[in-house]
Amino acid sequence: MADIKKNLIIIIILLTGAVIVLLFFNFSSSWKIERAEILDNYPAPANLPKKISRGAVIFFELEGSNKVLFYEKSDSTIYEADLNGKNKKELVRIPGILKMAFSPIGYELIAAVSEKNTLKNYYFDLKNSKRTELPKEVEDPIFSPDSRKIAYYSYNNGTGEGGISTAAPDGSDSKTIFRTRIKNPILIWPQNDLIVFYLKEGVGQSSAFSIRPDGGEFQRLTEEELFFYTNQEIEKTRIIKELGIKTNIAKLSLLKDYLIFINAEDGKLYSFGL
Repeated sequence: MADIKKNLIIIIILLTGAVIVLLFFNFSSSWKIERAEILDNYPAPANLPKKISRGAVIFFELEGSNKVLFYEKSDSTIYEADLNGKNKKELVRIPGILKMAFSPIGYELIAAVSEKNTLKNYYFDLKNSKRTELPKEVEDPIFSPDSRKIAYYSYNNGTGEGGISTAAPDGSDSKTIFRTRIKNPILIWPQNDLIVFYLKEGVGQSSAFSIRPDGGEFQRLTEEELFFYTNQEIEKTRIIKELGIKTNIAKLSLLKDYLIFINAEDGKLYSFGL
């Protein structure tokens, strides 16, 4: 009888120990799983836009794949910086700029400058410190992708006729390549051998055209072709909408790894890494 009682006590002790071990491992496992889930679901730090400029910016351009050039209104100075906002440096001070077009690959620009209440258009070669006054008809020009030419639209109120012309960046060798009664078309120069223009009222087959810089091969573009040439603009618009950024002027870097934009609220230039 004593042996039976002794055996029962041993069995009870062993069973109690087993239950304690099972409870321990179950609790330990549950704690580890919960902790892993919390770590896996922890939100990553937000990728916030980085401010590039000190003051308000009214014009900027991306130079190549890793630089941005911009004009700060407060000190009338053109600066250069990396796309991430680092290594900012001053290039030149040009007071009175009202409009500006930067060269896409170099330190050249065309600016409409107010001098003694008179508006003049100048071509600036920043590397060689040269300034050349342009003819009055050169307004809102765009550079070719290789920066060797510019294209611009001009309109004659007397004849009711406009034209698209090309020229060297300093305004020399001007040539009208297409005459039209279309007013204020939007010009883009997506390829060295092709200029595209379309109406502001709508983007579609009936309002988009292309022509070669020498005036040859004028043709109407389909909606799909125009979409191809303006694809970056469409992609840029999508990114801005997804990020909830308030801006009227923004550009995607060549590698599409940065969105550079002017903040609509403070007017300053920002960089957002994609």
